[in-house]
Parts: sequence; C-alpha cells; structure tokens
Amino acid sequence: MRAFVIDSFGRTPQLKDVPVPEPGPGEVQIRVRAAAVNPIDWKVGAGALARPGADFPFPYTLGFDVAGQVTAAGDGASFEVGQEVFGMRRPGAAARHPHGSYAEYMTASADTVALAVRPDGLDAASAAALPMTGGTAMALTRWLDLAEGETLLVVGATGGVGSYVLQLAAARGVRVVAVAAGEDHVYARALGAAEVIDYRNDDVADAVRAAHPAGVDAVLDLVDSREVVMGEIAALVRDGGRLATTVFAADPEALARRGVRAINFIYQATDQDMAVLADLASSGALKVAETTTFKLAAMDEAYAASTSGHVRGKLVITTD
Repeated sequence: MRAFVIDSFGRTPQLKDVPVPEPGPGEVQIRVRAAAVNPIDWKVGAGALARPGADFPFPYTLGFDVAGQVTAAGDGASFEVGQEVFGMRRPGAAARHPHGSYAEYMTASADTVALAVRPDGLDAASAAALPMTGGTAMALTRWLDLAEGETLLVVGATGGVGSYVLQLAAARGVRVVAVAAGEDHVYARALGAAEVIDYRNDDVADAVRAAHPAGVDAVLDLVDSREVVMGEIAALVRDGGRLATTVFAADPEALARRGVRAINFIYQATDQDMAVLADLASSGALKVAETTTFKLAAMDEAYAASTSGHVRGKLVITTD
C-alpha cells in the first residue's frame, strides 16, 4: 500500500510502498477513505512527541484523523467488518502505534484510536475533518465554561479548531470576537462571529480595548507565542476571566495572581466525543469546517500547505 512516512525525525516525509498492517487482538484494520491534515502531524515528524531515550517505531506513517471502512477485525475488536467509522489516533499512543492515517490502510484499537460509527449522510471527507479539531473545540468550550451573554475572543478563529469553537460558542449565546485575516471575515461571521478583527491591518489589543474597555470574559488563543499571549492578549481578559491556549503560550501561575483561570490545553480524545460529533454534524447542529481536498498522491502538497501557517478550515486527503 502507499503511505506517507518518515524514516527518522527531521526528515522530509515521503510517499512510499509499505506493507499493509494486519489487525491483532482487539484491533481493526481500516481501509482509509479520507484523512485530515493537522499541525500535530508535522510536529510529530520533527520529533515533538518522542520521549528522550525511547525507541520510536520507524518507518512511521503520519496522520491522526481518519474516516474509512473496517476491512478486518481481530478477536475482541469493538467494530465489525463493513462498518464505516471515523475518529482520531490518540496523541498519547502515537509513539507505540506507527500506523497513521496518511495511508491506504491503518489499524486501530480502543487504546490507540478514538472511534465512532460514521452516520449516513456524512461523507468520508467531512467526517475526517471533524475528530481532532472538532473534539478539541468541544473540550475547550466545556473548559471555558461559557455562558450566555459573555464575550469570547478567539485568536486564530478560522482554522480547524476555531471554525468549530465559533459555532459552539455562538450556540450558547456567547458574543464571539474573531481575529482573522480580512479575506476570512465573511467565513467567520457565517460561523457565528459577532465581531471580526483583521490582524493584518488592525492592532488587535487596541481594537478589543476600544470595543470592550472592561475586558472580555474569556480568550482562546490558537496561534500566538508566549511573548504575545502574556504581553498583549492576556491583558484583554477581565480579572476573574478565563484564558486557554493550545500552543503552550500561557503562564497559569502569573495569571492566577489576578484571578484569571488559565490552561495550556491538550485534548484527550474519547469515543464519546466522536459519537457526539457524529450526532452534531449529521443533525446539522455543527457545520463541518470548510475543507480543501487533495489526493493521497499529492500528500506533499497538503503537508506543505499545513506548514504554511495559514489554513482556513481543514485540509483533507482522499484515497479513492
């Protein structure tokens, strides 16, 4: 089969012919129909998830989000042959599970991949665009404990996670202030943003202070450095507010001194989250993020687009 693999950390991934992985006890084999591209993929390629001194299984197939069909099942597996499933490889299992989703086949077990049945009416590419970013958005919304009438500032609002947070927060009656490039403002408003700030042409901190002089109730920063978050963004949160970041840019202890609850957030995927995402997307309560698709043969193009740092919605590869 074809798979997008690395042979060592720091090397450019390549599309190669590798053996088809076979399921062991408790595992299923999945014929991959679609897989989404996430920043964690190229971070893994650089060695970000490798523990010092630990052996990492090479060749290693990249890719976390998947949608596909179960084609074989080992004894005790949780899914049956023929079922259409979707989900994501658990980041904590990445070092011991070398069969990622940038391939024609992968394997999955209950402790390595969070999975749910893909509902009728949700195509594979759309399903693949949900797990990591949709699950992260749900978990972040829960942690921020957003209430109707509150104000949430989202920095990096039109990427994968932001595309879902805007919807989930707006559905709670939250006033969402989205920070995004000018060409993405229509997209952000369509997903629920009440205000949009163009970070390329406006000073974000000044714009927020002008509109919300008492500060915002919560901030979600998905893109900035620690210097920016602690030097500019954190000051926009009112005393007693909340701040979350997915890029380890917060100093929770420093923020706690003025009553701001803060977290450097890591998403722990669950089967239940995948099932909830399936229900939300199939019912229309959650719109799948805008997707740009690539064939597996063009995996290097999708990977390069992800590392560019500006992606609206989701990048998805398909194997059909």
